[in-house]
Amino acid sequence: MMKNNLKHKKGFTLIEVLVSVSLFSVIIVSVAGIFKLAIDGQRSAIATQNVQESLKYFLEVTAKEIRMAQTNKGVCPIIPNDSVFYISSGSLGDILRFKNYYGKCVSYFLINDGVSNRFEIVRGDGGSSDISGFISPAKININDLHFSLNSLASSSQPMVTINLNASAVGGNSLESAMTLQTSITSRYYK
Repeated sequence: MMKNNLKHKKGFTLIEVLVSVSLFSVIIVSVAGIFKLAIDGQRSAIATQNVQESLKYFLEVTAKEIRMAQTNKGVCPIIPNDSVFYISSGSLGDILRFKNYYGKCVSYFLINDGVSNRFEIVRGDGGSSDISGFISPAKININDLHFSLNSLASSSQPMVTINLNASAVGGNSLESAMTLQTSITSRYYK
């Protein structure tokens, strides 16, 4: 009698179990892939935001000081007299030099700190009392920095164009490269 009951009981066949496990596996793998894409997208967005914020700060500081640059009257030995800006080549990119509003000689350039190429500002005349500091964080690598100097056609007012390429320091999945170009004119007319 017990044998009879087992024959009439309904259950899942091996093929039905295999099909359901396969479908479940495909769904789980798909959801995990979508979740990984969302996490990678969020990491990339955060890296891009970090680069943008760092470059925004860089531009605010440099634009303020470049706008207030003055004609050199023998104060800064590297800058030719009666010039506002002087651009030279460095090992990692261009170097921009000028006399700021306070009469200090200023140099903008890239330096490698062992982790990344960082933007550095030196204020002074090349002596021991010079003040220097990084203006870009170590987590941002400035890959390329170029300055170009143009005079506006209607006046002798110089215009500095800054071209740079920067990226976040980290694994390839977190790298977010950004290229930036802006032009700034000096407000000094004397």
